[in-house]
Amino acid sequence: METPSNTQGTVSHYYPIVGRKSTGRAYDRIPIEDMQQNHPRQFTLFVLSYAAIQGVQNPSVGTVFPGVQLPATSYMEIAGIHGKPYQEYAGDRKTSEERASDYNANDRKDTLPIPSRFGGYCNHGSVSFTTWHRPYMLLVEQAVGNVADHLAREIEKANTGEHGKWIPEAKKLRFPYWDWADPKVAQEGLPPVLYEEKLEVTIAGGKKTTVQNPFSYYTYQGGIPPDFTDLQNSRTNQTAYYSKWTRTYRHSPSTPEGGTDINALQQTLKSQAVDIRTKVGLLFTFSDGEDPALAYDEFSNSVNESRREMDFRNVGSLESVHGLIHGSIGGNGHMSDPDYAAFDPIFFFHHSNVDRIIALWEWCYKDYWMGDGYVKDDVAYPWTQQRGTYAQVYNEQILPTGARGALYPFRNEKGEYWTSEQTRFLDADSYPKYYSYQEFLGVKVDQKASDDARRAARARIAKFYGFDPQTSVKNRNRADWSHVTVPRAKDRGLSEILKEIPNFRVFIVLVRLPEHAFNRSYSFNLYHNRGPAPQLVGTVTVFARPDHSPCKACAKRRESGSIIRGVIKLPFSLVNDIIVNSGIDRTKATVDTTAADITKNLSGELLDMTGKVLASTQGGTDAPVVPSEKRASTDVIPAEVTLYTSAVAEKVDDQGHPVYLFDWQPHNELFPNGWKAESKEAF
Repeated sequence: METPSNTQGTVSHYYPIVGRKSTGRAYDRIPIEDMQQNHPRQFTLFVLSYAAIQGVQNPSVGTVFPGVQLPATSYMEIAGIHGKPYQEYAGDRKTSEERASDYNANDRKDTLPIPSRFGGYCNHGSVSFTTWHRPYMLLVEQAVGNVADHLAREIEKANTGEHGKWIPEAKKLRFPYWDWADPKVAQEGLPPVLYEEKLEVTIAGGKKTTVQNPFSYYTYQGGIPPDFTDLQNSRTNQTAYYSKWTRTYRHSPSTPEGGTDINALQQTLKSQAVDIRTKVGLLFTFSDGEDPALAYDEFSNSVNESRREMDFRNVGSLESVHGLIHGSIGGNGHMSDPDYAAFDPIFFFHHSNVDRIIALWEWCYKDYWMGDGYVKDDVAYPWTQQRGTYAQVYNEQILPTGARGALYPFRNEKGEYWTSEQTRFLDADSYPKYYSYQEFLGVKVDQKASDDARRAARARIAKFYGFDPQTSVKNRNRADWSHVTVPRAKDRGLSEILKEIPNFRVFIVLVRLPEHAFNRSYSFNLYHNRGPAPQLVGTVTVFARPDHSPCKACAKRRESGSIIRGVIKLPFSLVNDIIVNSGIDRTKATVDTTAADITKNLSGELLDMTGKVLASTQGGTDAPVVPSEKRASTDVIPAEVTLYTSAVAEKVDDQGHPVYLFDWQPHNELFPNGWKAESKEAF
């Protein structure tokens, strides 16, 4: 494709990412389960088209399958954008001038850990995490949709009785999502459509046939790329055999043959489901009148560049929840490693749901945005991409528009890079994207709404996803909570329509983890020590790439430099149980004594993606002190695990109004007596 000029950001050969522009209008992305059950022809087209871009054809369907029309639309090329292989995307062939700034394995600026560029284009740990993945989803949606259009025409051409039945379904087709935070996940786990080996689809004449499931795994076409390397750890005897696995796996055993352990995946996902759901609910507790840039930073990413030590509010980030899903699905497999994650076909169902949450959030909070940077104490600061990408250098400034707002390698039809500003919103006034999402709790993200309607939607969404302090209060014995003090809302400057909920606070654990502590992805698990076995309360996952630099000292410095944030809300039932059974004298109790009681009932573990325990700890000041010879290194243990509480204000006689979290208070460090190394690499 030729462009009319050689202006900055244009290129002679590129694949324009326009989404489903050819369909002429926006249609909704729907849940994959809904598509399978209620839209049989659309489901068939999606299955066959997703398989086709993966290089898989299904002759039993009885139609002619197109080959991959352009290298840029092959699954190998699309998935490779997120990490390996570290090479220029086929849909973004640059001019020689532009190529001069690209990744070069022989260039020290690209290979030294600091400053560094990891390779890959993906934006993590920055405000552009949310914006970068939107055109990425548009790309795969466009590639699949173009194949579906072709198949629909071929089916109708070959079957006269099918005229008018397939082409309209292809036109409506958008990439579906899987809502991993839906309440049903706690009982049902991953839906079978995303892991079964075979799928039944409807073909011409209403007949049924069985095809290979393109959602369950991807087989590398043309062989495993040469730069795929095994993730080995001699200390734990665990290996992810990326250089030998010819297809993607989830929760694989450490064998060169590989395999998917669906039972292990389901057990992991179900055990984390309540925590995952609540994390999403917390994202909709931002209040009116906040600093737009600071709110967007906290929501969008797990680094929170604008965060300061005395900023006590902690409601988590979308990126942090997203990383937890990667770990839950992947285990010892591709989804757990940023370099390989996108090769697992479930990646795009996951990110379609991430994008749906972004769409809901930006609809609810239309004025909250990254802007040109943030202001603290009257000083302006820029956003930066702290770790760089294939196309950005270390600490490069990020802006919503212009050259510093470019979302590499995604070009629009003018040959210019998509910008963060262009990704905003899905309504008719926004930059065209040709998709929306089906109505959710009365919210249609492509429609305008009043501020009151957006405000009420926040409350509904938060409650649906498990954050509902008003219901918790109804199950509380106020006498048991009488020592839990709360300031008056009006004394803290809140609106006159809001009144504090007396003797009630929300308990949230802030977890700060060194990103490169174990040179790969790993998790922190929080447990409640109750009954014969500890019960999992919540998880924070670090979704990290290994650093293969030979500079070990540099790697150590890097390990301690980047910190990932996550939160775990303690369930009301847990807190209430501890308060009721504490046996303390209510006249002498305080919020701090309750915090201490809660802490001593908790424990923690650091685990790698195979489930191997790397380090463990017990909560509270009365826990045994870990001897120095058994202590885990300060380079690998959490930078912080602290209990915070927040008071809650509500609009009296209006349960449909969002609650307001205020009077955030830090309490005690959960694990003051040290972490015990359970693996050699933790020392």
